[in-house]
Amino acid sequence: MNKFLVDTNVLVRFIVEDDQSKYNSFINIVDKVDNGEISLIIPTIVIAECCWLLRSFYKFEKQLIKEHLVNVLEVDNIDPEEEVAIEALTLFAEKNVDFADALLSVKSRKNTPVLTWDKKDFNKLNCEYYIPDEIL
Repeated sequence: MNKFLVDTNVLVRFIVEDDQSKYNSFINIVDKVDNGEISLIIPTIVIAECCWLLRSFYKFEKQLIKEHLVNVLEVDNIDPEEEVAIEALTLFAEKNVDFADALLSVKSRKNTPVLTWDKKDFNKLNCEYYIPDEIL
């Protein structure tokens, strides 16, 4: 089975449906995915870019962004680069934090605390974190 990494512009065209030709092309790709002819990998950086672009430019609510991206990631033969991305999307929407902060918090649960100045967001997340002055 052929594997492909999906770029941000492909996912965004699919989600916002603002270019019917590109949307239809991706639907045809999804048919190939459904038939097991190809598989897709969604890189974590692409998920982060989608969150940012859909929020800042298209003004989507975080919950809607999460729903769209998780729906894509739950399709058979479409996989996130990192399994923690789905949990990070949930935190992004539920805790009203940046996707990057949510991703760091999930990754930190493997006994690697986060170093940040952003106490406001990390207070909302269930992870160990420190500001730089605390470890000096």
